[in-house]
Amino acid sequence: MTIGAAIALLVIIAGCSSSSTSAPAADFCSDAKSAAGKCMNPTDCDTQLANDCKALDAPLSPTTVSAAKDCLESGICGVATCVSRAQNSSVPTAAHKTLADDFCMFCAPTLPDCAANFYKRGAKAPGLAVLPYSEEVAKAVDDECTGQSGCQAKFTTCARDVIARTVGDKVDSATADCIVQGFGGDDAQATVGPDGKPAVVTCTPANCTGCCRDDKCETGTTVDACGTGAKACSTCSRTSKCTAGACKEPCGPNTCKGCCDGDTCVAGTGDGACGEQGAACTKCTSMSLVCSNHTCIDGSCQATCTNGCCSAAGCQPGTAANACGTGGEGCVDCGVGRTCSAAACQLDRTSLWDVYISFAVVPDKNKSGASWDILNGLPDPYLYVFTSEGTSSHSGQTSTLTDTTFPFWAETPVTSVKASELLANTSIEVWDADVDFDDYIGGCALALTPAIFDGSLQSQVCPATASGVEVTVYFRINPHP
Repeated sequence: MTIGAAIALLVIIAGCSSSSTSAPAADFCSDAKSAAGKCMNPTDCDTQLANDCKALDAPLSPTTVSAAKDCLESGICGVATCVSRAQNSSVPTAAHKTLADDFCMFCAPTLPDCAANFYKRGAKAPGLAVLPYSEEVAKAVDDECTGQSGCQAKFTTCARDVIARTVGDKVDSATADCIVQGFGGDDAQATVGPDGKPAVVTCTPANCTGCCRDDKCETGTTVDACGTGAKACSTCSRTSKCTAGACKEPCGPNTCKGCCDGDTCVAGTGDGACGEQGAACTKCTSMSLVCSNHTCIDGSCQATCTNGCCSAAGCQPGTAANACGTGGEGCVDCGVGRTCSAAACQLDRTSLWDVYISFAVVPDKNKSGASWDILNGLPDPYLYVFTSEGTSSHSGQTSTLTDTTFPFWAETPVTSVKASELLANTSIEVWDADVDFDDYIGGCALALTPAIFDGSLQSQVCPATASGVEVTVYFRINPHP
C-alpha cells in the first residue's frame, strides 16, 4: 500500500470513528424533537432538552442517552421524563469503576463490600449520583472528592457540587439545570395519567383533577394516593379509607368515643342510640330501659340502686373493674389495665403496655432548607422510642423506609412497659438513614395521659427545634398481651 493510500484510509477510519461517536446524540435528537412536538403541554425542560439534544452526549454516558432514546420510542410523553428515567439503566464505565475503587481505597477502606455496593440500586449508594454522567464527569468527581482526609463524610456534598459545575461547563446553563434536577429522583414509575393518556411532566390543576405525586397525576381515590385539586397526594393509614379525596377513618374505636350509627359517630347517650368506644349503637327499646353511661339499663334499678351501679343483671356494688360505678348509673367496664377505685375507673400504673408506631409525616427539606439526600432525594426515615422512670428504661427502633416523607411502619418497637414509666417519659426521634452519617429529622416527648391508654390512634406534632424540623407522629398505646 502506498503512503498516500494509507493516509486516505486513516482519514476514512477517523471520519467513521467521529461519526459513530455522535450517533447516540443524533439518534436521540430525532426522537426528542418528535416527542416534544407531540406532547400537548411540554414543560420548559422538555423544550430545552429537545433543542439542546446534540450536546447531551458531553455530560451524559452513552448508556444514559441510549436509554432515554428507548424511553421516547416507547411512547412516553416528555423528554425530561425520559432523560430522568434513563438513570435507572445507566451502567458504570471505566472511569466510574476507577472512581469506585478510589473511594473504597482512600475514603472508606473499612466499609464492607464497598466496591460491590458503590453503585447498588435500591439503597443510598454514594455512586448512584454519578452513574448517569459521562466518564469526564466521573473523573472530575474522582479527582476532587476522593483521596482527602474525611472524604467519606464529604463525598455526597462534594460530588453534587462537582457534578453541577462540570455539567454547567459542558452545556447551556438551562440545560444543565434540567439534567441535574432530573436526576434528583427516581422516575421509574409509568408517566400515565388517570385517563390512560401520557401524563405531562408538570402536575397542575389545569391537567389533574386528582392529586400529584412526584410531579405525576394520580386519580386521588386510593389509600396510597388520596387527594383532589392537584394537591400533594396523601397516604392514608391502614385503617382509613379515601373518601371524596380525603383520608377518613370509618366510624369505629379509633374515631368514635360514643357509638356508630352506620358510619356516623353519635354521642351514645340517648335511648335511641346508646353505646360507646365505637361500637354499633343499641336502641333501648323496652319501655323500662334507659341509656346510662352508654349502657341500656332498667330504669327501676336506677331509682333504687343508690350506692352501686346498674347492669343487665340488676344492682351491682360498683367496685369491680368490669362493673364500676355508683348512684344507680349504668355500670362501666373499666377495660384492660384499669381498676375500679372509689366507684371510678383508674389506670393501673403497674399494668404493662406496648408502644405501636403507625406512621409519621416529615417535611421534604431539612433544617437548612436543603434536600435530605443528594440531588433532591427524599429521606429514608426510621424512628426511635425511649421510655424511662428512675432506673428503669426501654428503647426500640422501627425499620428504615426509603425515599418517603410519609413513612408507614405499623410496628411495635417497645413492648411490656409499665404504665407509670410511659407516663413519666416517652420520647421519640425520627432519623434519616444515610451511607455515612444519619441525619436527625426531629422528635419530642409524647404527652401521654391515662385516657389514651386504650389502643386508640393518637397523633402528636413535634415542633421544630434548633436541631430538628417539625414532624407529626401517629401512634397507639396498646395493652401488652
